[in-house]
Formats: sequence, structure tokens, C-alpha cells
Amino acid sequence: MSENDEPIHHQLVDSAEPPPQGRVVDLGCGRGPTLAAFAHRFPMARLTGLDRSTASVEAAQELLGDHAGGSEVLVADLREPVPLPDGCADAVVSYNVLECLPDAPAFLAEIWRLLKPGGRVVLAHVDFDSIVIAGPDRDLDRRICHAFTDDQQPWMDYADGRIGRKLPGLVRASPLTLERVATFVTSSTELVGQAARRVENIRQALTSSAQRGKGNVDLKEVEAWHTAVQEAASGARFFFAETALVVTAKRPA
Repeated sequence: MSENDEPIHHQLVDSAEPPPQGRVVDLGCGRGPTLAAFAHRFPMARLTGLDRSTASVEAAQELLGDHAGGSEVLVADLREPVPLPDGCADAVVSYNVLECLPDAPAFLAEIWRLLKPGGRVVLAHVDFDSIVIAGPDRDLDRRICHAFTDDQQPWMDYADGRIGRKLPGLVRASPLTLERVATFVTSSTELVGQAARRVENIRQALTSSAQRGKGNVDLKEVEAWHTAVQEAASGARFFFAETALVVTAKRPA
């Protein structure tokens, strides 16, 4: 789940460069933060979002309800063919989605199908093995962060926490033409915003896995790590960073 205050959404808009009245498709749009960024920059663009979660789709529909260019947000399973026509999109974006899809090449082929000739796609994904947290004991922190990278929650049919670093190679092997590869680092010296959300995300995910007898860390280790993070934040010793890969490609004209 991504939130409106994550600056990467504006990076996705900058990279996509759709025509002012073009159609933008967000695959795995969640509650609509990236589409909202497009709406702000391109008030007459036609915005389409797809997501597996009915609750997220309803939230995105509400968020985009007043968009002048028109919007539609649909419930769709991205493991299946996308329910949109060939060549319908000037730009396609997808953020933190590929990790959960078992067939990345098929997903990229669908993106190629959706794009108009000359259309652009922006794929972005956090590489969860890139997470840096200052505060907890070194060995425990390594165990926790690596366990989170490899974690697969019950709602996930598939999980690849290192998918970010694989994006350039996946695009090169697809029908798309690679244009640019960039990194986007989110960092904080305070336990607020994205840093706080990610720390809580790690705690909840690994607690759930430990309770189910899964994963590589136990409940005591998870809580010891979380306590150390909070203590570091209280003592001005906290630091957080995570890196997303942002890959831009085109369907050849």
C-alpha cells in the first residue's frame, strides 16, 4: 500500500510524460495516490486505475471523483489479462506491484499490448533488500530486514522482495524498449511518515509470519527489534532509507 505523501508518485508523473489529454493507466493503483498526482499535473488527462482490492478501488474512485478529464477505477486481477483494449494507453504506470505477480514477463507483455505505439511505461518498485535502519543491533537488524525481504503473507500468491533490482533486466527481455533506469531514495532521520509506516509494516508482517510458524525470526526477535527502533528514534539515533528502482520504457512507434 502506498500513500499520498510519498514523493515517488510525482517522480512517476515526471517520468511518464503523457500528452495533456492522453490516457494514463495505473496497474495496481491502490487507493489512487499516483493517479491523484497525474490529476494535479494533467487536469484533462483520462485516468484509469485497476486494483485487486475492492476497498482500494472504492477509495480511489472517491479520490478521483471530481477529476475534470474523467476517470474510471476497476477491480481487476493483474495475474490475468487486463480488461482494457489494445493500444488504449498513452502511458502506463505501476508501482510496487510486480513483487506479487508470479509471471512478470506476461505482465510486461500486457503493458506492451495496452500501450499505443510510442507510448511510455514507468515501472517502479522498492527493492526491499535495500532497506537501511539505524538503531537496532547489527545482527538482529540484518535478520529482521532480510526476513522481511523474503516474507510472503497469506494474501500474496507470490513474493519477490528483490524485484526492484530485476526490473531493468525484465524490461530488456520484454517487447518494450528500455529508455532510462533511475533510483529513488526515501530517507528520514525521524520515525514519521514513510519511515514509520515501513517499520510498522515490517513489524506486522513478521509478527504474522511468526504466529503462523513461518519465516526466519520469532516473535521475541521482532519485538526486540521494534523496541530498539523506537529507542533509537527517541534518542536521536534513528535513520531510515529505502531505494526504489524507476524504469522507463516505450512501445516502439
